[in-house]
Amino acid sequence: LHETLSSGVSVQEETASEEVEVVVETEAEAGASGYSVTGGGERGLFIKDVLKDSTAAKHLSLQQGDQLLSARVYFDNVKYEDALKILQCAEPYKVSFFLKRTIAGADVTLHPGTTSLELKGPKTKMQKMVELSLGLPSARPSDEIDGE
Repeated sequence: LHETLSSGVSVQEETASEEVEVVVETEAEAGASGYSVTGGGERGLFIKDVLKDSTAAKHLSLQQGDQLLSARVYFDNVKYEDALKILQCAEPYKVSFFLKRTIAGADVTLHPGTTSLELKGPKTKMQKMVELSLGLPSARPSDEIDGE
């Protein structure tokens, strides 16, 4: 919007758009169908189209132009073969694992290549989340994902 005041001073008013990160989840039965994506590589991956009455439109509220930053696949009740395929496809990409582990007190073992660790649960007391940034080189997924 561009307007000139009676004093002759030119004022330019711009509407700023704000980027927000949104997390949407489906139930296993609902799935995530009815959308297409475009892009990839350095440009990023974006929602191209969403079918009007699809699961993606109704349950995920995906919108054309949304950028897909990541997709988390839950492994509850997953078949071994399906989990293996998912993990193998993810090998060449940056991956974040959400793990459940029993640890004694505050004993945590970090292996070479681990770049960060988040602890959640009763041991973190007042802090809801603790992140340890280690400054180590990025981890490369192991070539042995077959679980054997």
